[in-house]
Amino acid sequence: MITAVNCTQSSTTTAYKPLPNTLISFTAESMCNVLNCKARPMANITLPELLLFIERVAERSRIDAVTGVVALMYVYRLKVKLPPKAQGEYGTSHRIFLSSLLVASKFLYGKEGLNNRMMAEASGVFSAQQVCKMERELLELLNYNVWVNDVDVQEFLEKYKSELCCI
Repeated sequence: MITAVNCTQSSTTTAYKPLPNTLISFTAESMCNVLNCKARPMANITLPELLLFIERVAERSRIDAVTGVVALMYVYRLKVKLPPKAQGEYGTSHRIFLSSLLVASKFLYGKEGLNNRMMAEASGVFSAQQVCKMERELLELLNYNVWVNDVDVQEFLEKYKSELCCI
């Protein structure tokens, strides 16, 4: 069970546990299914393969499984809101992942959570200004509906338990 007000992401209170491989793989698969993205790269940006990017960002930002699951919940909320034939630019999946992780961390941990500069550094690709823009755009697309409670998380985990192998 999670309780947003009782969670802390401080690495001083507990040892960091990397995200389970099943959660990383399910996240990568989920990101690929949000919308079709163009193969043409954006100017002056080369992105790593999505799975590698997710692994790298998760490790560098030291997120926990709860943050990863809440971020996934935001991705699924976004997917429902998008038109069926929505198409993104090259890197859109990377951007959605990064911004959903940032918003989840801020929701769960407040000032103790990740910030835009940290996420830019963890990405190794995007600037803090770009991360800020991604966060704002995601929040607008979600109509600022970022509230998640224990029941929401439990229902999400129950729905996707076979894919997540009961993390």
